[in-house]
Amino acid sequence: MKSLIKSINAIDNMKDLNKVIDVIRNKQKSLRSDLVNSKKSELAVGMTVNISSKKGKLVGVITKINISKCVVEIEGREYNCPISIMEAA
Repeated sequence: MKSLIKSINAIDNMKDLNKVIDVIRNKQKSLRSDLVNSKKSELAVGMTVNISSKKGKLVGVITKINISKCVVEIEGREYNCPISIMEAA
């Protein structure tokens, strides 16, 4: 990791830096997609889930599963929650 940081710090023009940024963004998108797909296979409609949010841990029930988010009922209200912040309860 140190050699990677050293190499990035050695970049001296915007064209190369923008290319590195694009590669990092694509890798981040790929990793996030893999995470969502692995979690999505564990989830089902009607399942109780724990959700990590700014307000702490919330508990809800999945009412619908979309591509990258689920509709979750929490305390009588429905919310669109990213699959990446959900865990099976």
